[in-house]
Amino acid sequence: MKPPARWRGVAMLTLAALLTASASGAAESRQDKPPAAGSPQLPQAPAAQPVEAAPEPVAKPPAPKAKVPEPPAPPSFVPGSGSRADVRPFYFAIPAPRGQILDRAGRPLAQNSLVRRVQLTVPAAQHTTLEAYTAWLQQEIEAMHADLPMLRMPDADTLQRHYESRRELPIPVSDAITQELKLDAQKHPHALVRTEYVRHYPQGSMAAHLLGYVSADGAAPGGQVLRNEPLWQRTRGATGLEAAYNKQLTGTDGTLCLMVGNDGHVAYEQVFTPPVAGRDVVTTLSLDTQRIVESALAQTGRRCAMVVVDGYTGDIRAMASLPRYDPNAFAGGISEADFNALTQDINGPLFDRAVLGTYPPGSVFKPMVVLAGLRAGTVPAMQEFECGPTLMIDGREFDNWSKDDYGWFNARSAIIRSCNTYFYQSAMMTRDAPILYMAREFGYGAAPVLPIKTAAGSLPPRAVANGDLANLSIGQGVTEASPLQVAMAMATLANGACRPRPRLVMQTQSQRGQVGDMVTPCRETLLPVGQGDLDMIRHAMYGVVNHANGTGRAARLKKIPVHGKTGTAQWVLRGAKANVVWFAGYVETNPPLAFAVMLEGNAGEGGLSGGGTAAPVIAKVLREIEAKPSAHEVAYEPVRVEEENDPLTLSAEPGYYGMDGRPPPPPGYYPNDGPPYGYYGRPPPGSGYGRRPPPQYQGNPVSEFFQRLFRP
Repeated sequence: MKPPARWRGVAMLTLAALLTASASGAAESRQDKPPAAGSPQLPQAPAAQPVEAAPEPVAKPPAPKAKVPEPPAPPSFVPGSGSRADVRPFYFAIPAPRGQILDRAGRPLAQNSLVRRVQLTVPAAQHTTLEAYTAWLQQEIEAMHADLPMLRMPDADTLQRHYESRRELPIPVSDAITQELKLDAQKHPHALVRTEYVRHYPQGSMAAHLLGYVSADGAAPGGQVLRNEPLWQRTRGATGLEAAYNKQLTGTDGTLCLMVGNDGHVAYEQVFTPPVAGRDVVTTLSLDTQRIVESALAQTGRRCAMVVVDGYTGDIRAMASLPRYDPNAFAGGISEADFNALTQDINGPLFDRAVLGTYPPGSVFKPMVVLAGLRAGTVPAMQEFECGPTLMIDGREFDNWSKDDYGWFNARSAIIRSCNTYFYQSAMMTRDAPILYMAREFGYGAAPVLPIKTAAGSLPPRAVANGDLANLSIGQGVTEASPLQVAMAMATLANGACRPRPRLVMQTQSQRGQVGDMVTPCRETLLPVGQGDLDMIRHAMYGVVNHANGTGRAARLKKIPVHGKTGTAQWVLRGAKANVVWFAGYVETNPPLAFAVMLEGNAGEGGLSGGGTAAPVIAKVLREIEAKPSAHEVAYEPVRVEEENDPLTLSAEPGYYGMDGRPPPPPGYYPNDGPPYGYYGRPPPGSGYGRRPPPQYQGNPVSEFFQRLFRP
């Protein structure tokens, strides 16, 4: 068994000393001593000598002993060629570069860049005192300032700690430098340039909340030099994907050996083990889509968020929250003042509103009420309720958003005009259990499954009281959802089969392309809605954008049908009432893209609405997708998007919707070349379709059967 390396070095030095001492003693014992002074010189008889022996030479008096000078030290030290007592070994860990974070096309969102730091090696003659050490360093920096103006004197605390524990090692005298540096070794023999890896986000603040940022991993190197301490500060993921995939992104450190002489120069250095970079994380984001989403949000100048997802797979194509921050500020270590400025900003630039912000969904929740009534059989699609500016429920007046809507509305008309009073009455017929069941099936009240932290929002456990039920029907009260939850509910309507699980990461891969940690698309639940009911909701949302009286006409496209729902809700912002506005839906591309955009209003600010404030924001994104579909990895067949202009409010005369010559939806709108269950015709006798008297709001009209069926 071989002894450890440090023991072998000591053994070699000891053995060499012993061998040198033994050789000197043997040489002295073989030398003839000179005759004593004053002794008689007697002739000596010749001694008998062997015939073959040569005559013994006459002994000469020994020369006076002189100290033999030591041979000069070699300019460098090579392991295995011998041992030197004037060098000291240091072993350092070389921090591995972190893996990249890429978009779905392999374009970098987070990567590494190289920075340089100038270091000075203080000669051993200046190690006597801290004052001498400091004076030499100051003099050398001033002499080099003409060639390297970025040099600076270390602060007093750093300088003292370095002098006390690691004065043999070079000391940094510059901040991180991004440009290439070339030093003249003859002109500046004590200077060297050390290269480090630093996290870099080439897109700046784009997708900052998703990517996250890095922070220091452990204490910075200092104090007594430890074996395998890092050459520079290690980093780890602190938030976002940097933290969620920190294990995969973190590589394996290398090992560097430095042999430093007593005079302070590096006699030898060798990389024993090179560092191995971490794995790359491939996201589902599209850089082009993310760019236009953030550009559209930035133009509003508001606190806002937007999510765009693939309606089939749940892939998050873009997700942004404003205000935002630049993660590059954290890469090299953020100052305390800058960090406090971010955390104390009243607008919350570090807060991800897209996944952590929960807001009352307002009218974007209304399709859940219609689908619940259709599934429970309590409110058919053609059931009409009188839509007025207010409705009295249990002695309390509940308002409609519009004071101009009067008449009898069915489900389609109520969604197109977002008539609150219709949904109050519809909810009184359906009651709370079917509505809450439908909302949960569409993802409300449950945190979306993502590698980053998400919020669950809230749904009331029950809404038995009529007032609570009225608030639930229009997405108010305790009902709250994040923009991601709303976008996934729209993705469910877009694909018409299931609620897909949101996917943010596709896979990780090594630097050689070996794939691992694959995340395959999957569904959360099957859609508990019949095809006819689904078609009715889709057609109503088509009218929101494409009807002459729709509330979301600002999002209308010429070549691609857009389905949407506007929403305006009230909430409390820092103790004062404020509005939050929504626009959510999907666009009929291949694959369909579902979306949700949310904008916060300020306390006391009026004039905000889903159709007038939120819809124009998503329109900028949709028009860009319409103009450049390949850049956003979608396709579509250009069609003429028909504008609907049929009257939404029916006259008081007997009759049914579709009997007065109004045009049907555009050809090919329904997959079976026809609307569901006679949607544009007189309903069959006894079907229950048509007008009914307003419900009695003091009681519960739902039968015990449905109460048992939808019991939570």
